[in-house]
Amino acid sequence: MSSFVAIDHFAKATLTAIPPDEKPTYNSLKTIHQELNDNAMAINSTLGGGHYGHLRLVLPPIKYNDLPNTIPWVNPLHPGEAPVHGVAPTGPQITETNRVYAANETKFLIYRATETALKKQLIEAVPDTFIKTLKHDMYGYAQVTVIAMLNHLDRTYGTVGPQDLSDNMKRMTAEWSPTQPIEDLYNQVKDAQKFAADHDPITDKHAVRAAIDNLENSGVFTNAKEMEEQEFTHMERHFNAADKERRRILTTKEMGFANKAIEKSNTNTTPNVNPGHRSDANGDNMHGGCCIIRRRAGEKAVYRRPARQNNDENQPPPAQG
Repeated sequence: MSSFVAIDHFAKATLTAIPPDEKPTYNSLKTIHQELNDNAMAINSTLGGGHYGHLRLVLPPIKYNDLPNTIPWVNPLHPGEAPVHGVAPTGPQITETNRVYAANETKFLIYRATETALKKQLIEAVPDTFIKTLKHDMYGYAQVTVIAMLNHLDRTYGTVGPQDLSDNMKRMTAEWSPTQPIEDLYNQVKDAQKFAADHDPITDKHAVRAAIDNLENSGVFTNAKEMEEQEFTHMERHFNAADKERRRILTTKEMGFANKAIEKSNTNTTPNVNPGHRSDANGDNMHGGCCIIRRRAGEKAVYRRPARQNNDENQPPPAQG
């Protein structure tokens, strides 16, 4: 088990790095949090209830314990250099002690490998300038946990200011195009709500109005204002149905245009065949040797007789000098 490499099982091999010339922001740190969460949960564990892998390594206890189906997480300890057997153990007792020892050792080694890999990813993703205050002169970051690093970054750089909130409102009201899935609009409004939740909450009514204004401005939902007083979920159901019908009508029209184009093309390229002649597969007349020339509608049919082929066997011998 000492060969276990946690990063081989991570959802993301490298985190989204913060550029060296930029300070961490709420949004850049949020992305790092999400990626670390995914990676930690990708490594299975029976600790903490067993439902969230090693998520506790990147999540403070208070947040972890708020998750459903969890129990308090206890960091595993190394079980020692070798199994400890009782006095005069029986064969089955020795086997069981060895099994428990191996299981505990494996649990500890996976825990340590996962923590080390997560820390390495975080150090590589954040310019050293912004975490160097945690660095020991002799041991570097060896004694610093991932959570300690994240807490430092969040407190120092992860605050949300007025400009962040203003930018968030712009993202919420960004123009939606009818060529996009309507779910894109719902998501941009919901994401803005989540962003502002702990800072300057956006009410559901405000969110509904923002979505409806966008739909009405798109030019395809002219009666959108009628849903302005509805709850967000009700509004979603209504416009999901309306958008589905809109797309069905568009598809039907497109199919109609395509069929008309095909019919027109077939009409303009109909072959004109002289009923007095029969043609073989190559278009050469079987009686009289005429070739049938295809014509466009309204043009006069043209026939030509193929040139007679020379046959040396049928030619008279050249005159003798």
